Amino acid sequence: MISRCFVSCCCAFLLALTLQTPASAQAAAAPPPASSSVRVYLTATNKDGSPAVLSQAELSASIDKQPAEVTSLHAANQDKLLFALLIDGSTSQNKDAQSIKSAAKQLFQSLAASGIQGYLGVFDVAVAMSRRPLQNAEAIQAIDNLKFGGGSAVFNAIGETCTGALSRSRNPEFPRRVIILLSDGDDNQSKLTPSKAEEIAAEEGVAVFSLVTPQKNPKGGSLLRDAGIKTGGQVIVARKLEEGVTPLLNAINGQWALDLVSTQPSDHKSHSLTITDSQKQIQLNAPAHIMLQ
Repeated sequence: MISRCFVSCCCAFLLALTLQTPASAQAAAAPPPASSSVRVYLTATNKDGSPAVLSQAELSASIDKQPAEVTSLHAANQDKLLFALLIDGSTSQNKDAQSIKSAAKQLFQSLAASGIQGYLGVFDVAVAMSRRPLQNAEAIQAIDNLKFGGGSAVFNAIGETCTGALSRSRNPEFPRRVIILLSDGDDNQSKLTPSKAEEIAAEEGVAVFSLVTPQKNPKGGSLLRDAGIKTGGQVIVARKLEEGVTPLLNAINGQWALDLVSTQPSDHKSHSLTITDSQKQIQLNAPAHIMLQ
């Protein structure tokens, strides 16, 4: 028979367990810190400009200078892609009109042949964008009919394309979205600064890839190079535009998808992002900003 003394001792012990101080009980039940996950797309090249192979173990990331965990890395061509081919139709491009049209048609046709959907846009001081992704034949006809003239608002065009045709909210089924820009980078009409256009593109998750047309002012090409670096895209410079088509397609197809977890909660706001690779010979182009959502 179990003694009354033993029962009393057990009851006293169990009662003591239930009489923890409110502070200790709350501490024990406190939820883990909120966190948010995000996928970013980046390009990686070796010193000779060839596509580089990344290793997850060699990558590190920070959001607002706070460490973020790198949880996975895979080839971006596994993710569904949507593109906008954006052609600079300003007066400065007129001298290279046939070369621009030829390169544009090759780019659109190559991507469409792979089953990838794309918009077609032309800009001078304003952007004219197709209302829907085009079939290859429709795009070819529109490119053939293209006329050049007027001023140039390159960075307005980038910003409007990112918040319009390629916006995150408009395309939830396309995690990967890119602008393919044919331009010399000269801009005399934009209200958006280059840095603001880059920030908008990064926040919308759109990478900017540019095929730079021959230019009198090297500053334009430098600005487009910066746009590629800060959005996860890349710039290709070629003496003849047609010669730059294959390298540009290789750069797009060679993107990487990186998944991160931040200790910061999803707040639908812009945050600075830094990604580094311990392999010093590799050049990483990654978004400089992200949205935690």
